[in-house]
Amino acid sequence: MPSYPVRPQKPKANLVQAFRGEMRAPAPLHPLERALVVVASIHLCFLPWAMGTRAPWAQLVSLGFALIAFALALWPRRYVGELAPDGPFTLHTWPRLVRFPIFWLGLGFLGYIALGAFNPAWERISTDLVWYIRSKEHADWLPSSIEAPFANMNAWRMLTIYGAAWLLACALWTALTRRTAVQSIITVLVVNGFVLSLIAITQKMAGTKLMLWFIKAPADYFHGTFVYKNHAGAYFNLIFAIALATALWHHVRGLRRLERGSPAPVFAFAVVVLAACVFMSGSRTAMLLLAGYGLATLIIYLTWRSRARGTVATNPAVSGLMAATAIVVIVAAGYFLNLEKSVEQIRLLTTESGHRQAIESRVLARKATYDLFREQPLTGWGAGSFRHAFPIYQQNYPQIFRATPHPRHVYFWDHAHNDYVQTLAELGLIGAVFPALALLWLLFKLCRLGALAQPSFLVLTLGLGLILAHSWVDFPLYNPAILATFCAVWIMTVRWAELETRSNER
Repeated sequence: MPSYPVRPQKPKANLVQAFRGEMRAPAPLHPLERALVVVASIHLCFLPWAMGTRAPWAQLVSLGFALIAFALALWPRRYVGELAPDGPFTLHTWPRLVRFPIFWLGLGFLGYIALGAFNPAWERISTDLVWYIRSKEHADWLPSSIEAPFANMNAWRMLTIYGAAWLLACALWTALTRRTAVQSIITVLVVNGFVLSLIAITQKMAGTKLMLWFIKAPADYFHGTFVYKNHAGAYFNLIFAIALATALWHHVRGLRRLERGSPAPVFAFAVVVLAACVFMSGSRTAMLLLAGYGLATLIIYLTWRSRARGTVATNPAVSGLMAATAIVVIVAAGYFLNLEKSVEQIRLLTTESGHRQAIESRVLARKATYDLFREQPLTGWGAGSFRHAFPIYQQNYPQIFRATPHPRHVYFWDHAHNDYVQTLAELGLIGAVFPALALLWLLFKLCRLGALAQPSFLVLTLGLGLILAHSWVDFPLYNPAILATFCAVWIMTVRWAELETRSNER
């Protein structure tokens, strides 16, 4: 008997799936975009595991990952078969890169640093007992730097650090064409941060003096895989903000689409663990910032719920149950993880003389760094020059120069504990303009997209602001792991908002 084709009932099924929010993308990710997601995810996971990427070898590996990601982003994509339901075509991504303002700002920024590296005005001279810097002939009208070994920090090493962050940011902006690609990288970041936070909490509770139980720590204030507790606090604050914003996005999406299940509780659990990790880090600034950020997020969410009443399915009983569950989990975590010690550290910040002296020392260091900046306000001393040039003005402030118990010993400052003043001292006003304009463009782009009117994107943007606030009293953006992650998350936030807007317009 002849067989006749039966018309499938797809339209009806698609309507039901669309109503439930179960519709998926019509085509899978292109292999090159999938490869970029994998490389970028491995790169961002590598950064904190490599002890914050402080060592030169780790910074070179980071640059290698960024170069691979950049190459994958610019490679032409051929769409055929199921990748191109409307017919085969080739996608060239370089036009999008050329139209990306941060590409040109970053190119100018790196070129500015390279000019200084090729034009050293000083050189570091080391002997068996001391080191000092000596002036060299150079072109006064060009940016300059201090010639020093790569391992001791110089302009070339800073070029490696900045270059890796810039290449990764350009790759993510240029070649991520689908929301699922952005969300995949963000999810990997949260999972990686969650695992790191569990390790940090376990190490703190076990009282081990070894990083990862087998690496000798250079100081006893390490936390997790970060040598410096304040860097750990800043990094986990950033991951906390990403997890919280992602949980909020899934929660809001589930309410609007009447979805039965949502990944929001999973991300919410990660939020609780990450918060505990921050409070156990010992970073008082990170704790205070997290507390303020949590309060701001609660206000944003409650404001959104009050305004969204009637437009989304809201159930006061469910909201109350979620809030009660969160409070129980947080109180239980505080009890079992002994977070009272962390809260006590915050109280001691203003009452104990040792903590007050630490604050006063950082204020004096900021003043001395500002003196360094005023010496060369336009072009600065050169990228990576702070630790070599700072003693010139450090000696004008005895409290931060000579060690009190040992007057013959001199304090050595790697950083100014204020990213803004140190950036001005190293790069001058001209060099500082490039990152400032890049940040302003990202904020302007978010405003144009209307993303800040959505709670998840507003929360994530405020979370990125935690790093900027922390930078006033410490140097998180001089940590390569935090810097690269910070730049990547900024780009993915704007790209996510852009793709979200396009999706809503369809």
